[in-house]
Amino acid sequence: MAQQNVVIDCDACAMRVNSAVRGAVYDPDSESAIVLTQCPSCKGPLVGLTEVYYDENDNGNYAHAERVWPSPPNTELSNSVPLKAKRDIRDAQKCLSHNIFPAAVVMCGRALERLTKEKAPGKNSLADGLAELKAQGIIDDRLFQWATALRKERNLGAHAAEEDVSKENATDVVAFTMAIFEYVYTLTEKYADFVARKAAAAAKPPATSIV
Repeated sequence: MAQQNVVIDCDACAMRVNSAVRGAVYDPDSESAIVLTQCPSCKGPLVGLTEVYYDENDNGNYAHAERVWPSPPNTELSNSVPLKAKRDIRDAQKCLSHNIFPAAVVMCGRALERLTKEKAPGKNSLADGLAELKAQGIIDDRLFQWATALRKERNLGAHAAEEDVSKENATDVVAFTMAIFEYVYTLTEKYADFVARKAAAAAKPPATSIV
């Protein structure tokens, strides 16, 4: 590899750094590599997954690396969550990792709007949509309170206001958003599957023994 540095997010420094590559394992099939790097600021080790691309001289170079250790920046949601909502939440996680806290909460609000439009169509506002989700029993009272707090924080991030969105609040909003989506899509789906299996098993006639 011609390039011996790679851009990666350092969790300890909470910033993007251009770090020295100390070792790499290249996968030619996917044209990707796992790289071991060292943060130039805190000197801590970082492991990242990156794509490898080649210039006109056929020299290999590393693209921006996604940190996989320590503390991967993004926690993946299950496949039950709609793709567009997953993208919004992933963008919120990226904003959070780069200390862009207002944008993080705005992206979470966007994901929540997708949820209400799918599960409570016809409601003109996010507040009305959340109230309808609670009325239908799609979310419980605690999740409704979380979603309402998320909505208010989203409004703070989306509009000019004297109060800033703090790192702690943005982190909580992202975590709450993920919890709401996992509850509505993943856990609800798993519970429905469980109930269906129990009902199917109860409906089966008892096995008869042959004497």
